[in-house]
Amino acid sequence: MNYLMAKTRGRRNGTYVVMTQEDSIYDVPDFAHTRSYIDDYKLEDDEWFVIENFSQQEYCLDVLTVDFDNTAYSNLPRNGYPHLAYLFAVQDNMFCFQKIVVSTVLNKKLLDFRIDQEPTILNCDYTVVLNKEADGYYNKAIDKFYFKKLSAVTSIFTGISELYNEATDADTSGFMGLDILNIAEGYSVADVKTANRRRIKAAMDRYNNFNEDQKAQIPDYLSQYIDDVPFVDGKFNVSGEEDLAKILNCLNQRYYTTEIDGEKRLANSVTPIVRP
Repeated sequence: MNYLMAKTRGRRNGTYVVMTQEDSIYDVPDFAHTRSYIDDYKLEDDEWFVIENFSQQEYCLDVLTVDFDNTAYSNLPRNGYPHLAYLFAVQDNMFCFQKIVVSTVLNKKLLDFRIDQEPTILNCDYTVVLNKEADGYYNKAIDKFYFKKLSAVTSIFTGISELYNEATDADTSGFMGLDILNIAEGYSVADVKTANRRRIKAAMDRYNNFNEDQKAQIPDYLSQYIDDVPFVDGKFNVSGEEDLAKILNCLNQRYYTTEIDGEKRLANSVTPIVRP
């Protein structure tokens, strides 16, 4: 038997049984291609991020660390529907989690078309769209958690956001104080958005490991790909987020030229190649 469960928020905070059925509630994909989480890595269609030994992580839910017993939970009260935080299905040893967002909740009339039947109007007081694939999967038998988007599971697993390699205000201030940068007035640490903060940690680590010869190559390297970030008196003039992103991509060596046809490109994600 498969179980669909709901976690509610607010004063009715609790875990409830929504329904039980013989058929699977969510499709379970093949997790043959997995990798550890990296902020800016773009997964291929058949890839998943994986966290091993998930039950040992501080953000693991209690329901995953004990034997599941559906009789320990009450049925979801009908007045609890608007308070759903997330759903999860228990399918054998697999726990499938789906975040509840505005786009998955319908409170409207729907026109229902069915083959060989007359169209009908459905009045949806509160309808939740179940995705074919869940946002996250926990395989209890092997203690592994799989997901594609960290942002989709951060509200379910409190603390899992620590996987984000995002620069703090102190990190950002330290980077913006590098002697190769001239930061314009009016652009401060508070203006640096999440995307650039995720690039800063890696860029700072790389820059600190460059020797003096490598640091001297930075302006020439950037000038091969970008010509609109001024380099004056040994400093790059940074006036906003776009300029900062270009400098960060430079320090992280995301610009490259293809070997065969010489096309200049910016890599959105990279995978280091380790040769035996």
